[in-house]
Amino acid sequence: MQMASLYIQLQQHDLLQLTPLQETNHHNPSTKSKAANEYTLLIALDHGIRLLTNNISQDLSQGSCILLPTQQSYILKTIKEQVHVARLTFLSFQVDQLTLLPACPPLILGFPYRLSLSTIKLALASEDWISPLPLQSNKQNRLQEKKFTPTHHSKLAVTQSRLQLILGLMAQLESAPPPVQNDQAVQRTLSYMEQHYNEDLTVELLAEMAGMVRWQYSKLFKVITGKKPTDYLTELRVQHAKRLLSSSTETLREISRQVGFKDEYYFSRRFHQLTGHPPREYANILRRTRQRTITDSLGRQISLPDVAIRIVATGTNTLGELLAIGIRPVGAGITTMKSQVIYRNKLHHIPDIGLQAAPEQVSLLKPDLILLGNYSEQQLPRLDAIAPTIVYRESTSTFERLRYIADLFGRSRTAEQWIDRYEESVRRIRRQLADDYIAGERATVYLVLGKNIYVMGQTGFAATVYESLGFRPTESVNQLIINGRPWIQIDYNKITQYGGDRNFVMVPQEEMNVNIPSPLQSLVGMLAPSKVHIVEAGWNYDDPLTRERLLTILPSIFAKDGLTPPLVNEKK
Repeated sequence: MQMASLYIQLQQHDLLQLTPLQETNHHNPSTKSKAANEYTLLIALDHGIRLLTNNISQDLSQGSCILLPTQQSYILKTIKEQVHVARLTFLSFQVDQLTLLPACPPLILGFPYRLSLSTIKLALASEDWISPLPLQSNKQNRLQEKKFTPTHHSKLAVTQSRLQLILGLMAQLESAPPPVQNDQAVQRTLSYMEQHYNEDLTVELLAEMAGMVRWQYSKLFKVITGKKPTDYLTELRVQHAKRLLSSSTETLREISRQVGFKDEYYFSRRFHQLTGHPPREYANILRRTRQRTITDSLGRQISLPDVAIRIVATGTNTLGELLAIGIRPVGAGITTMKSQVIYRNKLHHIPDIGLQAAPEQVSLLKPDLILLGNYSEQQLPRLDAIAPTIVYRESTSTFERLRYIADLFGRSRTAEQWIDRYEESVRRIRRQLADDYIAGERATVYLVLGKNIYVMGQTGFAATVYESLGFRPTESVNQLIINGRPWIQIDYNKITQYGGDRNFVMVPQEEMNVNIPSPLQSLVGMLAPSKVHIVEAGWNYDDPLTRERLLTILPSIFAKDGLTPPLVNEKK
């Protein structure tokens, strides 16, 4: 179905203003009966907005446009001082000659389509109701709403046409051609440069990696980045040199070598050209600047260095989040995860500091900053004495954690680029899997470890199932999520109590390659006749690296229903 064949009939529009203390359940504001073809469009005008539907949360970026059925209740939250959401309610019809038939726009319900804020403002150019208003006091601490009811049919028609334009822009994202293959090849070399900037990189080598001749690669590289490959690499090296100069006592020769320059004098000349200061003068300026102060999840005031190079970290997802924004820690709590995570090839030469950061091991690494997802209260004072130590909550969503960590290191733009790329990939995968499942199906994620069986809440693999794919948890699983439980261990006699229309059973990799173990066979038998998908337990993380790679294997997971010998014996 094309947007051109749809007729949109605007019912109502308003602007929602949220603060941390003002959040509430929402239903469509229309006073008319809830028709099956009535929908609500939410447009996030700021960052830091969280949408909950069926107790499953999604983080909406600025410019996110999400379509919901009118019957769908939802909750909007924020932790920022004040944010705004535009809301439009409308009826949708398909035009068939002179007849209007109820119809759904050709969009994925519940999925955030990302438009630029400038595009949204341009589309709604003269709509004064879209402009944020000063926040007013509210004694009941409920969500502020400023409602505007059109007073003339002409104004209603204008707003209605602009709503249709926004929906059309969302639909265009579905038909947008995939990126040119050469563009993707250049993007891959950019990522490679980020991680290998200190190595002997040449344009010839990068062009070969991209599968292109040098002149073609250099030309496309400049189109994408605005810079020549050599200039881009030099600037990248200088950026890393800045961080080293602020915290290292090494000689200029050693620093230039660490960031990839072979000649100390060439390094100094290029550094001066790009920053306006010789390296040592720049270092002295940095050291005279103030440190930032943040409040961690325990409410402690922590002073951060302006530039932190040597970072150690603990936490189930922290390492994947650091790597996703281009930061390789000098130590991490990888005791139990180094053989389980799917990105284990990236963990070589990262020393293990223990699950909760053993002070004796951390001290040897001389960190500038300690980031703790897992921690011990008894050890915190000793860690504080080694370096500024931040404790943060891992129970928040992937987007929230990534944005929080990226902000600590001045890499918010990198985080937003990852989020944009991930949302685009999710949209494509959902279209690819349109014939394999229906969004809104109830699903459950089980984890089988030996004789123990666990049910996952909204964490690990389940975060992708519920947040990205649009499955709903069963009532029992939903209660876990409401109670903030990441998982729960259950007895065999309670397996069916949690079972859904579709069940994902996660098992260790070694059990994927052997004969069907009896506990797993029993579990699958108890879940019949529901669909069951066997998934390797290494995917049971919700850090950015795992979630992004998981999207590429989802089609193969959905292609295998039930438990059969070929599935269990198949090697990865």
